[in-house]
Amino acid sequence: MQEWLERARQAVWPEWSYEEMINIKLCFLQYLGTGFAQKEAEEAVRLAEHLEAFGGEEQAMLFATGNMVTAAQAALGNAALCDAPLLYPAVLAAIELQNKGGKELTAALGAGLEVTYRMGDHPQAELLGALIGVANAFELDEDGWSVLVGTVLHGRHLTAVSGMSRALLAHDLLLAGSLARDEWGEGMTERGEVPAEWLQAMLVQTGEPGLNTFIRALDLNADEIIAEFRAQAADKIPAPHIEYYIDAVMGMEDICCVPLFFRR
Repeated sequence: MQEWLERARQAVWPEWSYEEMINIKLCFLQYLGTGFAQKEAEEAVRLAEHLEAFGGEEQAMLFATGNMVTAAQAALGNAALCDAPLLYPAVLAAIELQNKGGKELTAALGAGLEVTYRMGDHPQAELLGALIGVANAFELDEDGWSVLVGTVLHGRHLTAVSGMSRALLAHDLLLAGSLARDEWGEGMTERGEVPAEWLQAMLVQTGEPGLNTFIRALDLNADEIIAEFRAQAADKIPAPHIEYYIDAVMGMEDICCVPLFFRR
């Protein structure tokens, strides 16, 4: 399973068929809907105001206000706002930070979703999926992957992560992935490996060698998901933008610049 994990880390968007890519996009549209549904909620706005007070370069969108903040702030705020896998806020912030496009976003989300599924009901399935998604988004090599894993996992209590602890984990995933792109000495960064028990959990769930077992097996109703997105985004963003988001997500591999897609 270690070799399979390496393949997921390096996956690019042509790894999936047209139907499988549609499923990845629909999953992402569901995530966006949950984010917009919470826009302007009292606690979400309070958190957004707190994060925005730190200032910084406009790199990624914060769902609570629709404003652009630093990628690390967006990862934290969006993870706190949406009860969705860590994969989504962390990967989306990583893609926006690097000014990458829909092909890279699709590949990173697909790889992370697949890894999450392959760990079954393991308590760290969500985290390993996010680690792979972030590594894919930053195009980390083998050394970068070991830095990401070591930095995020070293000394961390990883059970029952929820609430703000979960949001801070998304923040750390983004920062660690960004750092892992560069070469660092042993004194500056931790190196680590995925625990053998995590790999065993994937092997027990499925030993199939293909990358897209989960994505292929998804049975999503596009009409229902799009209708739900419209309902969640209604009165949260301008009506014309709702249809623009739907069209942009479903044609995501053709978008050359994700941040422009998310800007108002």
